[in-house]
Amino acid sequence: MNEVSPQPSSKVTTLKNSQFKTVLLPCAALFSRFNFLLLCSILFVFINTSTASEQKPHIASALIISEDIAQKFTLADNSRLTDPKLFKKLLMELDQQKAHFTPSHQQFFDYLQGYHFAYIGEHDRAEQKLKSVLQSNADTLLKFRVNYTLINLSAINQKWADGLQYIADNNAKAGQIENEKAIQHSLLAMVIFYNQLKQYDLALLKLDEIEKHTLSAFRRCFTKQYYLEAKYHSDQLSPQSEEFSEAIGLCEAADNKIGANSIRRYQARLYLQSQQAQKALSLLLPYVDEVENTLFPMLIAAIDNLIASAYYQLNDFDNAKHYATKAMLLNKHNTGVQRGRDSYQVLYQVAEQQGDLASALAHYKKFAQLDKAFLDEVKAKHLAFQLAQHNSLLQASKIKLLDEKNKVLTTKQALAEIKIHNVQLLIIALLLFLVLLGIWGTRLWRSHKRVKVLSESDELTGIYNRRHFNYVATSALGYCKTAQQDLSVIMFDLDHFKQVNDNYGHICGDWALKETIKVCQAIGKSNDVFARLGGEEFCLLLPSCNIDEAYIRAEACRIAIEDIVTEPSGSDFSLTASFGVTDIKRSGFRLTDLLKDADRAMYQGKKLGRNQVTLFTPKPESTGLDNSWSITS
Repeated sequence: MNEVSPQPSSKVTTLKNSQFKTVLLPCAALFSRFNFLLLCSILFVFINTSTASEQKPHIASALIISEDIAQKFTLADNSRLTDPKLFKKLLMELDQQKAHFTPSHQQFFDYLQGYHFAYIGEHDRAEQKLKSVLQSNADTLLKFRVNYTLINLSAINQKWADGLQYIADNNAKAGQIENEKAIQHSLLAMVIFYNQLKQYDLALLKLDEIEKHTLSAFRRCFTKQYYLEAKYHSDQLSPQSEEFSEAIGLCEAADNKIGANSIRRYQARLYLQSQQAQKALSLLLPYVDEVENTLFPMLIAAIDNLIASAYYQLNDFDNAKHYATKAMLLNKHNTGVQRGRDSYQVLYQVAEQQGDLASALAHYKKFAQLDKAFLDEVKAKHLAFQLAQHNSLLQASKIKLLDEKNKVLTTKQALAEIKIHNVQLLIIALLLFLVLLGIWGTRLWRSHKRVKVLSESDELTGIYNRRHFNYVATSALGYCKTAQQDLSVIMFDLDHFKQVNDNYGHICGDWALKETIKVCQAIGKSNDVFARLGGEEFCLLLPSCNIDEAYIRAEACRIAIEDIVTEPSGSDFSLTASFGVTDIKRSGFRLTDLLKDADRAMYQGKKLGRNQVTLFTPKPESTGLDNSWSITS
């Protein structure tokens, strides 16, 4: 980047020279020649040092300004699509610094301005700015970028012949361009142009060419958008096609809002074509603000037209009129013929339904005018297609010539190459099959694991739910009976928990339940069976644990719950729990009896004041061991 250092002021130099003369003349009369020369040297050094010290701050200031401009240009170029608001702000700041621009700065600024005008729909100003760069001495890369911007602009303005010429120019320059991003942008511009020209086969061929390049996620979103656009116009999609959700997911991951909402536009059109207006609204309405924030009037107007059409299908004429009017105002100069036609079509239909015949007639005239322009545009596209076919024939002739040259190769070499190619394809197909099989297997395993966790666990706390607890408890009881080991059951219930929900809300209540589980799990062992039986009622089944150990465990849990600090939940309240404990020696091996006796002990503790551990005490006639165990859920 060229840097311009400011020249010293001529006024300052003249002043210093006059100072020099004022001191020099008396010196000539008073001193000898040697002293005279010495004094002159000292004064000369003093004057030039003073002048240099005044120059240095100006040079430093110029360097700082130049670096600031370069940084702003880089940031503006990178934010054109990702952050339109920032891009517009940087253009305004750069416009204030035009006095410090070098010629290359001015050329790049004109390019950015031309891009901005095209983006906001001021196409004439955009074309003027961009063509001024082409006519300047700008470098090849910048002209290459200007060309693919003009390809886009030609598609918007239906200047098909101009667009084909810009495509030819960029194809000729492509060999001189080393910037990978610029080449990708040029190919994308050609795809857009061919899609607008309704030459979807050519667009798909260019997309295949783009796929050979390493694309960022942001650009890959655009390739998906244009791919789906070509398939949409070729009637190869339905509104339920999974390709829509996959492409939208890719665009959202890349934070490409223009791409994501452009894809939603095609899906919404398919919904409207199948008379599913409500689904179209459900798809588009949540993203209205996001579309507005793109500051892209063509996309905003297209989305508003679709919403208006959906409301019209649902007989919501007020909303249909609102969105159609909004789209019409965005397209006030009718630079987008199809968008303007769609707006006026809804407006005249709504006015007709509402009995406003004067407005209906006025809107219909506009609609008819734009509809005719649209048909003329289709004819122009057809003519451009003939030119494209001509170019395709030329390209085919070149390919045929190359084929003839390739026939010089011997049959043996050709067969050898075919064999190698076939083997490579077979290996690739096998690898792809194995990869797909692996992906399918991994997804199946993950799905199975997810379903298993959901069926066994309580959604809020993560511990076992009642159904899975019954299954695990059955196995544990069977094992302990066979191995003649102890087994204890602890049931506990949070005291006055309903008041926590009522006073502090269910969010606090959920937090309290999860904290309770956390502190109890910290005390427990790996083989404990911990479950939520319902609401705020929990159960701990402890294999190989006698009644005394179970009592100690329950008391430790009670203390831990009582010590929970509730301020992190956003509210200040206390938590306590009442515990009931029993074992197989007191209640036998029937799961229902164990749970019933532990529950009785727990409610006995609640009656005695809550926040305590109560052991189940069997009645004298039921103290014997019941060896005929039967476990029911």
